[in-house]
Amino acid sequence: MSDSEAILEGIKKRRETRDRIMLQNLIPILNQLRKTVDTWIDEEFRDLEDEISHVDSFAVRDSASQRISRFRTEITQIRNDELPKALKQLDELIDFIKEGKFESAKEAVDMLKKNLRPILSIAFHLNQARERLDGMADMIPVVEEV
Repeated sequence: MSDSEAILEGIKKRRETRDRIMLQNLIPILNQLRKTVDTWIDEEFRDLEDEISHVDSFAVRDSASQRISRFRTEITQIRNDELPKALKQLDELIDFIKEGKFESAKEAVDMLKKNLRPILSIAFHLNQARERLDGMADMIPVVEEV
C-alpha cells in the first residue's frame, strides 16, 4: 500500500469511527423526536380539524367550502396514509441504529437521511396547512359585541 493509499484508508477509518459515535449519540435524540412527533402531530391534527370545522361554519361561498373540503382531504390523507408510514420508518431507524444492524456508518447515515425525511416532511406539510388555514380564518369577519 502506498503512502497516499494509507493516508486515505486512515481517513476512511476515522470517519467510520466518528460516524458510529455520532449514530450512537443520535439514539436519544431520535427517541425524543419520536415522543415529540407523538404529541405535536396528534395535537396539530386536532387543532387543524377544529379550525377546519370552525372556518367551514362561516364559509358562505361554495368556493370557500370546496377549499375547506380540500384541506380536510389533505389532512386526512396525511393522517391516514403518510403518518403511519413515516412513524414506521422512524421506529425502524431507531431500532436499526440501536441494534447496530449496519455494516458501515455510511449505510446507517444513508438510512438516517432516507427515514427522517418523511416525518420531517409531514411536520412541514402540517405547518403549511396551518398557515393556509389560518389565512382563511383571518378572512372571517369579526363581529364586535356591544
